[in-house]
Amino acid sequence: MRDVTEEKKLQNNLKQSNEFLSNLINQSADGIIAADTEGNIIIFNESAEKLLGYTAREAMKNVHVTKIYPPGHAKELMSKLRSEDYGGIGKMSSVEIVAASKSGEEIPCNISAAIVYDKDGKEVASVGIFSDLRERKRMQKELEETHMKLLQSEKMSSLGKLAAGIAHEINNPLGGIVIFTNMMLEEMDESDPRREDIKRIISEAARCKNIVKGLLDFSRQTDSKMSVNDLNKIIAQTMVILENQAIFHNIKVIKNYDSALPLVKCDRIRISQAFLNMILNAVDAMGKKGEFTIRTSYNKKREMAVIEFTDTGCGIPEEIQNKIFDPFFSTKEVGKGTGLGLSMSYGIIKDHNGTINVKSRTGEGATFIIELPIIKE
Repeated sequence: MRDVTEEKKLQNNLKQSNEFLSNLINQSADGIIAADTEGNIIIFNESAEKLLGYTAREAMKNVHVTKIYPPGHAKELMSKLRSEDYGGIGKMSSVEIVAASKSGEEIPCNISAAIVYDKDGKEVASVGIFSDLRERKRMQKELEETHMKLLQSEKMSSLGKLAAGIAHEINNPLGGIVIFTNMMLEEMDESDPRREDIKRIISEAARCKNIVKGLLDFSRQTDSKMSVNDLNKIIAQTMVILENQAIFHNIKVIKNYDSALPLVKCDRIRISQAFLNMILNAVDAMGKKGEFTIRTSYNKKREMAVIEFTDTGCGIPEEIQNKIFDPFFSTKEVGKGTGLGLSMSYGIIKDHNGTINVKSRTGEGATFIIELPIIKE
């Protein structure tokens, strides 16, 4: 007779070992995917399900392993695993790829891969361990943005102090120039050929005074008159004034206001000025002809009111996008504008604990995105 006691014991041990291995694979925080030599998936753990959106049953029945990788990447990965560059041992660690989920989302991952051999050295499967990089990428992006905002804030603060000092030093002698040139003009005969030169001096001095005023407005730390406001109404009132002017005659304006936009607490006059600067900047970019879109919305997650100004102008080259909010930076011809409009808008929005960013490509227009904190109930 055959003693089955030992056989049953071995079967139980094998069952327990398989269960332990299955639990070990499923409890891994990283996605584990294994495929046979034909590319058919044979292991697809719970983390892989969460990462890619397939159920294990679905993946093992209907999904070829190449569908998970970028086109041609699975074949390239296997070639590298077998190559001498990696020691020919069939192991590779920490390669960053973009995996494709069931929904088509591209998911950045770190992957460690290996070829599985049997006892005779024959290749029987391959396995990949996928670490989700989305959260790390998001945190890295937020850190970079915070760093850039801090640098911009420090730069604007330093420029503000410098601007105030320069403006005050220039204002007094400039005032003297305007007064004395006007006195000279009054004393000159109408036929004096120098009158046109004096008028030119007065005109240029007036332009200088406007620049100085812009500097003072940029640097001034005044007490804001804060009140509860509807941003849709502020924008609408600003547009009523502008749309009747000649600069808007050949511009199609598209308005998409969120009727449920929450109220904000702001200085209505200063916010109006910020919006006005942004709108006029867009008009200039379009050469007074094109399509201008205003959109408001509510970012519930960030508790921010969002205002977007989009133009169909020439766009902003990527290499200067980090400079456009600097005082006196301008792509216009000399004498056309002071280069203070966007920097003033930046300062006003910052004073309201908001943010202002730009998205643009050369030749494809630009979108300026302003976010302002809403009143929390």
